[in-house]
Amino acid sequence: MLFRPVVLSALFCAAVASSCALSQQTAAGNPGHVAAPEFIVYRNVQYGFCFVLPKSWKGYSVVPDKWSGTILSSGQTVDGPQILIRNPKWTAAKPYQDIPIMVFTPGEWQQVQAVTMAVSAAPIGPSRLGQNSRYVFALPPRWIGFTDDLGQDELNAWMQKIRLQAPCGSKPAAIVTNP
Repeated sequence: MLFRPVVLSALFCAAVASSCALSQQTAAGNPGHVAAPEFIVYRNVQYGFCFVLPKSWKGYSVVPDKWSGTILSSGQTVDGPQILIRNPKWTAAKPYQDIPIMVFTPGEWQQVQAVTMAVSAAPIGPSRLGQNSRYVFALPPRWIGFTDDLGQDELNAWMQKIRLQAPCGSKPAAIVTNP
């Protein structure tokens, strides 16, 4: 029965990403064939989020990193985790644009929002991508366009829709830019 796999595929796709572009068209010579989704999903179990990537990123890597900040009233330095999702075409000789995802606790995020903690030299703060009950996820303010990395235009176009889901399967939140 062909109906069941199509329905199950559609349900899975809807659960993984609300922006799913699953094609229900049949392939020539293969009636009932459902085209593969045009994306792949990075799942981060440690922090409880998923990130939808272009299908061309198959074979991506994840590079652990950290963000650094300063408590403005005391000058105290603080840091936290940042995850770099790296394009599979990236090499040292030809770096491609990474997707940096900053991970904040809700308390740290409140400090960023209140401008009592600075995490960038930019005059604006990070852009919120989403959150779950334990963490807030954000893009650094100057994450794209300030280097000569390849793939920036493609990635910028891809990021016009929110691609992060926290928890996995939830509807993505809108990007919120701090004032």
